[in-house]
Amino acid sequence: MYSPDGTMHGFLNNTLAYFNVSDFKPGTAPNIEQELEYSVEICRYKDYREPPWSEDKYDITKEFWAVLAARLAFVIVFQNLVMFMSDFVDWIIPDIPKDISEQIHREKVLMVEVFLKEEQGKLQMLETWKEQCDRKKEDNCNNQSPKFSRSNRGSTGSAYSHRVDV
Repeated sequence: MYSPDGTMHGFLNNTLAYFNVSDFKPGTAPNIEQELEYSVEICRYKDYREPPWSEDKYDITKEFWAVLAARLAFVIVFQNLVMFMSDFVDWIIPDIPKDISEQIHREKVLMVEVFLKEEQGKLQMLETWKEQCDRKKEDNCNNQSPKFSRSNRGSTGSAYSHRVDV
């Protein structure tokens, strides 16, 4: 509060700090007195500093830290408010229209069905091949092979010329 009656009266005076021009380092003071035609003893500038007549001359006041904390709190609250509002709007408005989303879902289902049919075809082909291999093995074992028969080899003394049933 800047005034006893709760108005903004005195706000500008509250935000300006005091500076005694006699505290300038030698040779750094401005030569404005010649242009003004009167002597300047106190300057005012925008800051929250202790006045030159206080014990802690020109130190930062507690009000400075309160204003800084309020500004920081406002930035954090505002940033989070904007972020949550943005997320809320993103949640309400979908990135992909509903009809396109349904079409993508149907395409995925069709792709899975095609993949499953293809895998079933591979499995059936593998089972057929396995059955054919099993039949060939049985046929080779039960039938006399022409290269091992006596009539085709022509020798009677070979131990391998006889058919062996297992």
